[in-house]
Formats: sequence, C-alpha cells, structure tokens
Amino acid sequence: MSASNICCIGAGYVGVPTMVVIALKCPNIKLSIVDTNKQRIAAWNHADLDQLPIYELGLNEVVTEARERNLLFFYRCKKSYRRISNYFYGS
Repeated sequence: MSASNICCIGAGYVGVPTMVVIALKCPNIKLSIVDTNKQRIAAWNHADLDQLPIYELGLNEVVTEARERNLLFFYRCKKSYRRISNYFYGS
C-alpha cells in the first residue's frame, strides 16, 4: 500500500516541519495539516512569511513552494479526513 494522502494532526514544532520535508521530497503525496487553533492555521496560510508561527532556517521558502503544490493547512476541517491513507500525530 502506498501513501497518497497524509493527514497530520497538529500544526506545531513536530508536525509542520515533518510534513514540509515530506511535501518537498514527495510532491505526489497530498499533505493536510489540521489544528484546533484558528490563529495558528491562519498564520500558516498567511501570504506574509513573517507570520509563520515557528522559525526554522529555510522553512518559509519550502512552505511557500509546498503550499502551492501539495501542502494544505486546515482548522478542524472534516474534509481533510476524507480519502486519507495515513495519519500522523504531531503537536
């Protein structure tokens, strides 16, 4: 079985960097990151990269590239749970 859709629960210091690397290395996999914090998700989706809630060297460039291709951020979105082949818990 191959993973084509992965849902990460938690848009924090563990989940996002992990999913960003997967998004970068595996452009054919769709990655959804969900969190219960509206402000955090809004920051991840914000066009201004200075609004990203965490800092890792080079993260902003990779997030920008992946958001346009295969990385999505959701606030409690039930739609993101449909057609998911794997789940990852990162907070």
